[in-house]
Amino acid sequence: MSPKRSISSKEGFKDIFDSPDQKFSTNNILILSKNNGLGFSRIGVAIRKKDNRLAVDRNNIKRKIKGSFRAKVLELPCKDFVVYVKKNLKGKERELRKDLEHIWVRFKENND
Repeated sequence: MSPKRSISSKEGFKDIFDSPDQKFSTNNILILSKNNGLGFSRIGVAIRKKDNRLAVDRNNIKRKIKGSFRAKVLELPCKDFVVYVKKNLKGKERELRKDLEHIWVRFKENND
């Protein structure tokens, strides 16, 4: 059985937001990371309701981010990642995918 790959608690998010080990940013997203000591990577996604009113849109963005993470999880270091969406990305799936690919590569390179 595979380990749970999501950060669910408010405390988990707060810990990473308060003192991240690394952070990378684009115009659309900010990704913070912190060593977790678990032996596997985990992800959490933060999207403000103010920027994306409809829950359907927020869930779609989350689904795309988590899908991108799952595709790269074996290449990434054993850390907790929090993806903070800076603005409304509805209809900008290509831009989001490109940003995520770029940032996952940067995390991988910085840990080699």
